[in-house]
This record gives sequence, structure tokens and C-alpha cells, in this order.
Amino acid sequence: MLGLVVLIAIIIIGYIAVGYIRPLKLKQSKKVGATVGVVAFITTLLLLTITGKLYILAALGTGLVVFAKRFFPFLRYFPFLKGLYQKAKGKQNSGSSQYSTVETSLLRMTLDHESGNVDGELLATDSKGKYLSELSLPELTSLYGLADKQYPDSIEVLAAYLDRKHGSDWREAANAGNYSGESEQNSSESNSDEMTAIEAYQVLGLDHNATEEEIIAVHRKLMLKLHPDRGGSNYLATKINQAKDLLLGLKDK
Repeated sequence: MLGLVVLIAIIIIGYIAVGYIRPLKLKQSKKVGATVGVVAFITTLLLLTITGKLYILAALGTGLVVFAKRFFPFLRYFPFLKGLYQKAKGKQNSGSSQYSTVETSLLRMTLDHESGNVDGELLATDSKGKYLSELSLPELTSLYGLADKQYPDSIEVLAAYLDRKHGSDWREAANAGNYSGESEQNSSESNSDEMTAIEAYQVLGLDHNATEEEIIAVHRKLMLKLHPDRGGSNYLATKINQAKDLLLGLKDK
């Protein structure tokens, strides 16, 4: 019976304390909470002493010591587990697909943010469905010639892929095939095309819920991989900058 009275008294004290602490500011609530905790512990200790049940507290303390001795060796794994959790949480909440996409009438180019690998799926011609990585250099230069004549919006993105994968060797083959006659003109036309918000999100590999911080972070990450000074492409770097500027401009409105 006395134990029940003690339990009820502790519950009442706790209820009153919570009602008092809740309206307080964070700093004040922490201070008051600590005081209430100490008072509650001393009160419980006195009640257990009076009722002759102090051994319960002693047994609980002994159990905690034994548990701590067995548990503490596992603490060395906590940094590793915490890192895995934060990494998984970051991927879940980042709003990023980890891939950037640039689509033209001929190609759907993708960039893997982690590896920096670039590849493209053909959306037209007899090779529709194939990837650029499956084609030989002669096939790629032939495709470039076709783009030069029929798919002007695809010239720059295809040239960016060829520069990244084959250096300058492909240009000699393209020039030998007289494929570069209109590329400069078409290049300026394709670069002048306005980008839509949907395309900007695809270029950065983000969804429409992405924050300004996420846009800036992804832009910085991609530029580190694709900046011309680091062996990247002027075309892709321009697209990435254009996407960032557009999305940040929309966020400011």
C-alpha cells in the first residue's frame, strides 16, 4: 500500500513539474528540469529508506554497472554506425537523384555525380536505345556527322562526350569526314536556347523540392568534376551554371 502511495506521489510531482517547465524558455527549462530531477531522486531515496526498500535501488545500481561493463566495449563502433546513419539519412533527404541529365533530340546524356562517368542513350537513328559507350570511335564520329546535319541541338553535348572519352583524337577523324563545317554556328544556337526549370532540375539531378543549399552544393560538386580547367567540358559546365542560376533565381522570387 505504501509503495502505491509513493508511486502516486512521484507521478503527481512529475505532472506538476512538466506543467511548470513546458512554458519556460529552453535555457530556463533545462535548469529547472535539472533541479526537479535532483529533488525527485532525493525524494525517492528518502521514501525507499523509510519503507525499508532501499535494496531495490542498490540492486538497480548493481545491474547498471554490470550492463555498462558489457556495453562499453561496443562504444568504439558508434562513430562508424553514426557515420553510416548520417550518410543514409543524407541520401534520403538530399532530394538528389545522384545523376544529372541533359536531353536533346538525339541523346539523353547522364552524369554520375559520384564517379563522374558520362554516358548517353540514343533517342533516334537506327541505333536508338544503344549507349554511346557501346559505339566505336568511327561510329561516334559518324554519329557526330549526322548530328551536324540533322540534330544541331545535339552537337555540343556529343562533342563534350567525345572530348571526355577520346580527347582530341576524334576531332581529326571528324575533320577528315568534313563534319565540322556547321558546328560553330549550331553550337552558338544550341547554347542560346533558354533552359526550363524542369531541364535545370534534371541537369543538376535534383527534384523540385530542393533547397538553395542543395542547389549550391550539387553545383559545386559537379563543377569540381566537370570544370574545363579539370579536364571537363565547356558545354556541360555552361549547362550546370545555367541550371544553378535559373533555379536560384526562381527561389528568390
